Parts: sequence; structure tokens; C-alpha cells
Amino acid sequence: MRVTQPFGLAQGREPVERQMGVFRQPQKIMTRFVVFTDLDGTLLDHHTYAYVDALPALSKLRQTQTPLIMVSSKTRREIEALRSELENDHPFIPENGGAIFVPKGYDLPLPDEAVEAGDYHVLVLGRRNEELAAAFDRLARVVAVRALSRLSSEEVADLTGLTMAQAEAAREREFGEAFIVDDPEIKESVLRNEVHKLGLRLTQGGRFWHLLGENDKGRAVTLLSRLFRQRHPDIVTAACGDAPNDEPMLAAVDRPFLVARPEGGHRPIDIPRLAKTDLPGPAGFSQAVLSLWD
Repeated sequence: MRVTQPFGLAQGREPVERQMGVFRQPQKIMTRFVVFTDLDGTLLDHHTYAYVDALPALSKLRQTQTPLIMVSSKTRREIEALRSELENDHPFIPENGGAIFVPKGYDLPLPDEAVEAGDYHVLVLGRRNEELAAAFDRLARVVAVRALSRLSSEEVADLTGLTMAQAEAAREREFGEAFIVDDPEIKESVLRNEVHKLGLRLTQGGRFWHLLGENDKGRAVTLLSRLFRQRHPDIVTAACGDAPNDEPMLAAVDRPFLVARPEGGHRPIDIPRLAKTDLPGPAGFSQAVLSLWD
């Protein structure tokens, strides 16, 4: 496993399915757990996007052949870059549950509504970005907001600390619109009310607000967990997250872990069985994952 800081710098590699990596042959999974994880602020450091402090947990997952499912507000391209680095060929969930991407050949039963797209079978759960773009235009007429996809790569890099290539990938939204609010005086209740008028949903990640259809992380995790249990009835599901948009995911699993924030403390999330890590970011991710085997 290569340690890269920040992630996503490897370019021009073969598709994940043709690489020989630490997560090969998912059809031979012999695990007690399936682990779902948020990325920024959880598996990845909030500021540097490094995952070096997560390596103890990643090693344990590799040794036990435990699937690690990335569930993020990041785009498909962003997650694909990280999966390539970690040689992870398990399913993944981009853009706050907008879709589930299952690699072709992965041993899971697929619903009839799954469609083929490149190297994947895809279950689309959210609205396409083309539809959301018109709604965002209406929102922007009444609230000072800017869409991530409409910023330049240079602007996104300045806002996030991403490289230019990563910033370009972050702009390629398919199932939602990430945005920033330029008016610091606007109340969250006002923003939510305007989004509700559009018949859409609003959630908050570690850096951006997100305009969504009917999807969320919890709905996608619930569906994917059911598919895993058709193959492995006795698995225990776990999830790690740190932000408000992670709450539905945490509520959907058997073992939810709320990772500490970089500045200390935790987001105000209160669900049954919730465990809180003492450490932030990837160190907190390791703390949570390793505790599954305590």
C-alpha cells in the first residue's frame, strides 16, 4: 500500500479491476463486518487529505478481508482516485448517496433497476445534476450562493486545498450540487425553507452545503447492506463519519462511530448505539475500526 499525501495524485494507472491489490477477489470475503466510511474529516485528514493515520485500520481491514465502502459527498472521479491508491475495488457511494457503484464481477445480487455504465453496475438513487441545475438557478436568485461545479478549478483549489487535478474532479457533479453561501448573515432556517420550496433537500458536509433530490447516505447504505446480507446473512455493518450529512448513514448501521472534529468535540448527532472517538480524522477512523475486534 502506498502512502500519498494528499490523495489522488496517481494518474494513468490501469482500471482498478485489472490491478493486483490488497482488496482483490471480493467474492472470497470471509468477514464479520462491512465498514462504511465518510472521507473528508474521517478517513482523510480535514486539512491535508492524508490518510497515514488510518493505515493501522486499513491494514486490519486488508488482513480480515473486510469490505471498506467509501460513502462521501465527493464525486465519482474523486472516489475512484482514492480507491485506486488504496487498491480498493469494493462498491462505493458518491455524492451523498446519489448512486451506488458496484464494480462488474463483484459478487452481489443486483436489483433489476441497476444499469451498466463503464466498469460498473449503477443504482441511481438521486436526481441527475442536469435537473438540479435549473433548481439551483432559482435558489441563486433569492440567496447568495455559488455552485462548486460553476467555479473554476483554480477557485475550487483555493477554497479546498486540493490540487488542480483534484479540484477538476470535484467539479464533475452527477447527482447533486455542492455550493457555498456568500452571505454570512443568512440563517440556516431561511436557506432550508428556500430549498424546501424547490421540492428538494439540503444537507451539510464538512466544507459545503449540498442540494439533493430524495437521496441521502443512509438510504444508499441501507440498500447496499441488504445486498451484502443476501450473500453474507450474519455480517455486522459499521460506519464512521463526522459531519451532519453522515447522520443518516450512522443511523443505518449496527455499529455507528462519530469521529471527533479537528478542532475538538463532535457534531451534535444523537442516534442509538452511537460511539464517539477521542481522536479526529483518520486517527479517529483507526480508533473506531480497530475497536470492532476488541
